Amino acid sequence: MKTTFEDELLAVLTEALEERQRTPSKGFRLGTRRIPRWAAATTVAAAALVIALVVPLLLPGGAGGADPAAAAALHRVALRAAEQPPGPVPNDGQFVYTKTESTQISVYVTGNGPSTNFVFAQPLTLEAWIGTDGSGRALETAGAITFASDEDRAAWVAAGSPALGERDVIDEIYGGGELYFLDTSGLPNDPDALRELIERREIVGGTDGDWQTFSIVGDLLRETSVQPAVRGALYEVAADLPGVEYVGRIHDAAGRPGIAVAYTHEGVRQEFIFDPKTAELLGENYVNVEDGAVDVESGGPGAIYPSGEAGTLFFTATYLGSGITESTGEVP
Repeated sequence: MKTTFEDELLAVLTEALEERQRTPSKGFRLGTRRIPRWAAATTVAAAALVIALVVPLLLPGGAGGADPAAAAALHRVALRAAEQPPGPVPNDGQFVYTKTESTQISVYVTGNGPSTNFVFAQPLTLEAWIGTDGSGRALETAGAITFASDEDRAAWVAAGSPALGERDVIDEIYGGGELYFLDTSGLPNDPDALRELIERREIVGGTDGDWQTFSIVGDLLRETSVQPAVRGALYEVAADLPGVEYVGRIHDAAGRPGIAVAYTHEGVRQEFIFDPKTAELLGENYVNVEDGAVDVESGGPGAIYPSGEAGTLFFTATYLGSGITESTGEVP
């Protein structure tokens, strides 16, 4: 009988609990144990129960460490990634095409006190063609602005109906070297070697810290030319990062089902959503988990910030298409 994700997750977490009970003086880590996904309703509740029992035991006294459910999910999706056939690699004169839809929820500071500020959202569709020489094209189409409530719209009107964003289509052509092309063809598919390069910030720059490493893993997963074996190694790197959380089954903004893991840093939770069958990165969410993560009053009148209320999903990006094209006017 074919097992579901929750079946195998339940088995692994049960094993973890049994191991923890056998060796109560030591924390138990799943290490390189790998496991699958997907769902029957009867196993979801059982898995959730075991997670609730196991996680406190695996992380005694609130100590740091990767969420065991997140590690299990990431190990499994790493295997799924490695099972995929090799993808196309761009040659000279070709372009890597991507299509992304994003929405940012923002707060506009009127300067007349927090009660007069208003919240609005604007979607953006970006199609990009990037050549191996850094040339290409970017086509941005902004959608209609919407307000969080009638009260927010009224506050906008009371503030003089200020302009909130461009509604025009922006279509620009770039010459060689004007866009950033990341050549991923030489990246190792060994997780330890790849982790070392990432932690040295030799592939993508950044500050120190596990949260930054998690973010860089996402940067590389967005690169659609990354080959399956390397993609699998990236998921393995994320699986070993202390602080990675298991969000669970989730739908991206396009309604596609996926699995999400996250890392919280300075009051903001960054979530990666991936397809459990293909290991494709479907999208990202950014969520404020505490009030005051963004000081919206610090910029003065006319400043626009991501919405800073706890629980707010203030930015989402959904990756809808990719491929290799022969020109900047072609869609794969």
